[in-house]
Amino acid sequence: MTEDWTQAWRTATVTDNREVGRGFRLLHLEVADALPFPFEPGHVVSLRHAGHRHPYTLSWTDPGSRTVGLLFRVIPGGRLTPSLESATPGTVMEINGLHHEPIAGMIAPEARAVVGLSTGSGIGPLWGFSRRALAAGFDRPITLVAGYREAADICLAPELDALQAAHPGFTWHPTLTQPGPGWTGHRGRVGETAAALVEDPRHCHFHLVGNGAMLAEMKAALALCAVPEAQVTSEVFFNFKAEADPEVVRALAARFL
Repeated sequence: MTEDWTQAWRTATVTDNREVGRGFRLLHLEVADALPFPFEPGHVVSLRHAGHRHPYTLSWTDPGSRTVGLLFRVIPGGRLTPSLESATPGTVMEINGLHHEPIAGMIAPEARAVVGLSTGSGIGPLWGFSRRALAAGFDRPITLVAGYREAADICLAPELDALQAAHPGFTWHPTLTQPGPGWTGHRGRVGETAAALVEDPRHCHFHLVGNGAMLAEMKAALALCAVPEAQVTSEVFFNFKAEADPEVVRALAARFL
């Protein structure tokens, strides 16, 4: 990949745009040009449409059809997401660049299992990584824990359920902080649920995506549990300056231990 390639704005045509959770949409784009197609889940590109641009982390990539997909949350009154929400197949947009390391490239080879923790749209790249890795024969267990407020917010449930049914080594667990009376699944914050599912965190690679507060607290808690620094990677989507609450960190570490 040359410098000119990374700076080029490339035409990307919408092939699909559907709701996958309350306020969340999965947008598929075809990049039909002669330039390289090295995209993987976890890569970040700039998307330009309707006079605005914004970085997005890729969830779906398919070299065969030259399509990429991104999971986004619609922000009412936002500059870009309302126009993305209404985009129909055939709508032309542009993408640019190739930033951030893909998730597959960050997984520590010595880790015996992979644990992905997400809030909101952070489940997108983790789903894409898992789908691609399992199709390629990834032989270590993968566990995803996705945090939401209410059941209606859960994203990509059919896709994740199908992946779990097809691969015995893959499991995923939505957890809710404001569950309704009929909810029978996990309750509480992402880290609390993960602590009940992971037997020995020191042998896992953790990839954290989403709210900066969750990332800060999990990183600090895992450090207290003696998880090697190389086995904890992350990407913050919002709340970039959040600092870990020491009491929360100690409680999380105690749960893991």
